[in-house]
Amino acid sequence: QYTRTMDRWRMLLGAVCVWMTQSARAELFVSDFNRHVVQRHSETTGAFLGLFVPNTDRRLDLPHGLAFGPDGHLYVASAGNDRVLRYHGTTGAFLDVFAGPESGLDYPVSLIFRPDGMLYVSSQLNDRVLRFRASTGALVDVFVAASPALDGPSDMVFGPEGHLYVVGRFNHRVVRYDGTTGAFLDVVVDGGLSQPFGVRWSPLGDLLVVNGNQDRIQRFDGRTGADRGVFASGGGLRLPVGMVYGPDANLYVAGYSSGAVVRYDSLTGAFLGVFVTPGSGGLSGPNFMVFRPTPGSPLPLQMTVNGPEAVLQWPARSIPSVLEAADTPGTGPWERVQRAPQSDGVTQAVTVPLEGNAGFFRRRPLE
Repeated sequence: QYTRTMDRWRMLLGAVCVWMTQSARAELFVSDFNRHVVQRHSETTGAFLGLFVPNTDRRLDLPHGLAFGPDGHLYVASAGNDRVLRYHGTTGAFLDVFAGPESGLDYPVSLIFRPDGMLYVSSQLNDRVLRFRASTGALVDVFVAASPALDGPSDMVFGPEGHLYVVGRFNHRVVRYDGTTGAFLDVVVDGGLSQPFGVRWSPLGDLLVVNGNQDRIQRFDGRTGADRGVFASGGGLRLPVGMVYGPDANLYVAGYSSGAVVRYDSLTGAFLGVFVTPGSGGLSGPNFMVFRPTPGSPLPLQMTVNGPEAVLQWPARSIPSVLEAADTPGTGPWERVQRAPQSDGVTQAVTVPLEGNAGFFRRRPLE
């Protein structure tokens, strides 16, 4: 049995790379809150490339969260009129109102497409997270119901264990909900924040939260929620709102009051420079951003067979992800590898037993 398993793994070594999540990124898209447009910038230089959504029809009102859907089109949270609008992913032409106020949206902010075929939308002024069918826009349910625990849901992110973390802008906290049922679990962060907005996981497993009124990114222990201090600040950043990982796996942060996008080292928080200069292309009030995903370049992952075990490794400076395994990559199901990675600051690694384990692995981004 062991020999047959080892032979199977040797045959699959080359195939593992084929089934890693595609995640190459190109072009940065930025919501301009004050001008009600979406700008497009170079993913390498930050240079202004034009208005992707010029909004000449005035359908877009106070744009917030951006996300590219499984259909390749751009979805924009239009907070001022309680809608999620869909624009052509290549031309920026308006396509339709994907979800509207009749669904219960009240100032939508964050958009997350999930592998479950759903679009999750935070609704800030009625303290809910709504769930829509990604293929049709039909309302599925109120995934997170209003409660005193959450006041003003802003950005949100799913964690490595599969649960949903939601920022409460008005009660200055981060709340965790069951990733399957939406049930309240606990308040992860309750202190050290003043008007928080964006939230992301760090490559090494900490929770990073935009501390808007204090012009910085705060770091919290990903397991306990303990405050670990300031992760990043400086570089002219004023009233930061949204943040996103770029093609270089570093952290990009939009400064609403500074009218710019700055870049920080994703491991150390060191300031790397101003990426989108203040007022570039008329930028006024940038808040949320997204890099366009493009197929063809997977998240890096290497596997080394060592006796009865396999060691899976990837760079420490990498887009935060969850490691998943499957017996059949084409149909899945993909299941999360339960073992937590270990890091030496250069690489991250997970050791898994070969016997009885799935033969294919991939890293799926946590954003």
